[in-house]
Amino acid sequence: NMATIFVYGTLLEGCRNYDRLLKGRVRSIQTAYVKGTLYSLKGVDYPALVDGDSFIRGEQMEGADDVLPLLDELEGYRGENDPMNMYHKVWMDIYDEDRIRRIKLPVYVYNIDRPDQRDALDTIITEQDYRQWLKHRFG
Repeated sequence: NMATIFVYGTLLEGCRNYDRLLKGRVRSIQTAYVKGTLYSLKGVDYPALVDGDSFIRGEQMEGADDVLPLLDELEGYRGENDPMNMYHKVWMDIYDEDRIRRIKLPVYVYNIDRPDQRDALDTIITEQDYRQWLKHRFG
């Protein structure tokens, strides 16, 4: 079976977890956006999406649904509204390149109700694009 997913961080095409988990398992990739605020996290290279009004660039992918449990594990998702989730899975509007709302998909949203995680928020990624931030930050 096929599944459609939205990603915005290390699962973007060419980034490290895409290469590890999605490469060869995805049959289409297109640029897409979700509304939120993108933060860097202290001491790690992956980002955190939280509530906000900016258009955050990501990718909509279609691939085999057997990747879904792997993504849940990567994102520290234990179950719906589990307070120990690292990221919650939230159905959100996904926008195309013209910022037109196209579809609703589950998006991994950082769980800031966990005090340890709230404390890990570093700075807003003003590029609103993880790939651009990586390039600027790590060259």
